Amino acid sequence: MAQTGLFLGFVLGVVLLALTVFLTGRGWRQYSVTSVPMPTGGGSSGRAGGSDTESGAAAGRWADDPTVLSLVFLLAALGFGAVAVLFVGGSAIPEGVSNAAGPVLVAGTLTVVVAYLFYGTYHAARGRGLTRSQATLLGSWVLGLLSVVGIVLRLVGFL
Repeated sequence: MAQTGLFLGFVLGVVLLALTVFLTGRGWRQYSVTSVPMPTGGGSSGRAGGSDTESGAAAGRWADDPTVLSLVFLLAALGFGAVAVLFVGGSAIPEGVSNAAGPVLVAGTLTVVVAYLFYGTYHAARGRGLTRSQATLLGSWVLGLLSVVGIVLRLVGFL
């Protein structure tokens, strides 16, 4: 059974390698963005009052503020630490809480990793001059590759 999983993983790896060589050899890397459309900031939302624009601008200011980002990181780290303490807690913690803390840690870690990979790819692509749809495509492609890696690991028997 293990040999079959290894063989399938090897075949899938060869197919992915061949696909990568095929796509990189097609010359699509010579594409260059000549002009990047810049947002004008005055979009219409179809509502009276323009509160969507104001809230979007406030969210943008908060997202660019290092103090807010530091506080969010600190709260996330404290949250992960609290759940880890619940997971390894002794007899003072109810057994149901300790049993639920493990999957919460795994789900939280996977969510952070997936969001980091998607947003990192998106942000890097936008910084290189691609449009939002192209950057979203690249981020989704990275998540698809992550899924393929998970499937291969499952076939091989590591998961």
